[in-house]
Amino acid sequence: MSNPEEMLVQLINSINKLSTLVQNVNDAISKLSTQITQLETKMTGFSNVENQVTEVGLKLGEIPGIKEMITNLNSKIDGLGSIAVAAPAKSKAKGKKKSTPSVAVPAEPAPEEYTSPGIDEEDAGEGVSAEADAAFNAISKKFKHITQMVSPTSSCGNISKMIGDLRDEVETHVGMSPMLYELNSWVQRISKMPEADVLLPEVHSELIGKLDDWLTRVTKAIHLKYQEG
Repeated sequence: MSNPEEMLVQLINSINKLSTLVQNVNDAISKLSTQITQLETKMTGFSNVENQVTEVGLKLGEIPGIKEMITNLNSKIDGLGSIAVAAPAKSKAKGKKKSTPSVAVPAEPAPEEYTSPGIDEEDAGEGVSAEADAAFNAISKKFKHITQMVSPTSSCGNISKMIGDLRDEVETHVGMSPMLYELNSWVQRISKMPEADVLLPEVHSELIGKLDDWLTRVTKAIHLKYQEG
């Protein structure tokens, strides 16, 4: 075989090897592209799961039956606490009735002087009433202010901040309550909207209705708290 023929054979072999390398590189790029697509699909799935969890939380907070069940459960727990507190007081009253009159006096024992517990309860009640009125006045002013400020032209950023402040006020005067979950759900819901945007008309109307409902419920919760306290 002449020299040029050997060079031609070597050139053909080199071209074949280069073609094989190029094919391997293409295969590697294709596999990498497939893995990236799978990763993007998984990330999309995670995002969908997060949105679904958030939507489920919001829907649970809006189901009247669940809210009513939680409210009734809290009332029953508070009622059991009141019975437990009242039991020692009744035992003490029975103990007074068992006290025996002095043996040295043969005549009818003089009736024991009785001081109506209503006097002490009235004094304590005045203090409790004052505390309840103070708490109610503070939270009523907060509700009134927010109701006036939440207009159809209010920005989502301002509304989210006002509802967050209202949530803190409810927690201060009422304590743990299903309303805190609802208020927090609204804060999260509006926080996802652009801060400079305004609420849609139907969302604004829904929020105004919620404010009225929350005020009614927080009023009952405050009076119940201080009445049983």
